Amino acid sequence: MKHNLLIVDDNEMMRAFLSHYFSASYQVKMADGGIEAWQLLDEGYFPDLILLDLRMPDISGIDMLRQLKSSVIFHDIPVIMVSSITKSGEKIDCLQAGAADYITKPFNPKEVEARVQYHLKAKRV
Repeated sequence: MKHNLLIVDDNEMMRAFLSHYFSASYQVKMADGGIEAWQLLDEGYFPDLILLDLRMPDISGIDMLRQLKSSVIFHDIPVIMVSSITKSGEKIDCLQAGAADYITKPFNPKEVEARVQYHLKAKRV
């Protein structure tokens, strides 16, 4: 059985790239921002892990992360933040808000996959 991944990023090319990369091994759903991601979650989609962009126009990634972590239903889902922001303060804010990991763009997709696998194993999904 394939694990479910939710990719939330406002950049269409990034969503397409990550979806293409992960779709061979995972069931992938995509959302172009926080509003669409919440619609999927509200409709009953329950991902095993979320790759979440930090900077999005509708709901910031950190705000969505905080909402997920304060949710009774979704708080246990590992969230990996993905961002071009390399400032240590942003990374610390995300990790303190409950992110499982923080990956900076550009990235090696094999590194992202290794981190996804690690967090799924740690969750024991």
